Amino acid sequence: MRNYQDIVSRMEEFCGLLAALEETPPEVLLSPMAEGKWSVQEVVAHIMAYDEAFLESVVLAIEDGRQPLVPDPADNQAFNDRAAELGQNLTKGQLLQRATLARKKLVDHLQRLPAEALRTKQQGPSGIDLAELLEKDFVSHDRIHIKQMEEYLKNHR
Repeated sequence: MRNYQDIVSRMEEFCGLLAALEETPPEVLLSPMAEGKWSVQEVVAHIMAYDEAFLESVVLAIEDGRQPLVPDPADNQAFNDRAAELGQNLTKGQLLQRATLARKKLVDHLQRLPAEALRTKQQGPSGIDLAELLEKDFVSHDRIHIKQMEEYLKNHR
């Protein structure tokens, strides 16, 4: 496992991609990246929705001394469908602003957590500590989607 500050720094990198998307035409962001796949906007909304939900259900709970509620992966499809729909319905500007704010807010709150919170095993299906959860569900997850978006955008700007 990486150093916690490295994990948080890697999470901040997503904001760089969001800033770069400002220059991309809306029609490119709304087109599916491949047959039957999400658009860039849908992927950004998907990541944003996870940021917002994780902040609310896990990070703020830890800050308040409550037991965090790590979502059950079995609920992912409905959550992802709602996020993709949101990505279709927001303008490019609205989405990029909201996604940037969500990630910055999440990172800000994570940086304020005490060290013991990072080593505490989380209840729920994963049973891993917060730092491992961030590495798996944010850093690695971001990397997969960022690579998909960059590959698509390379040929469509």
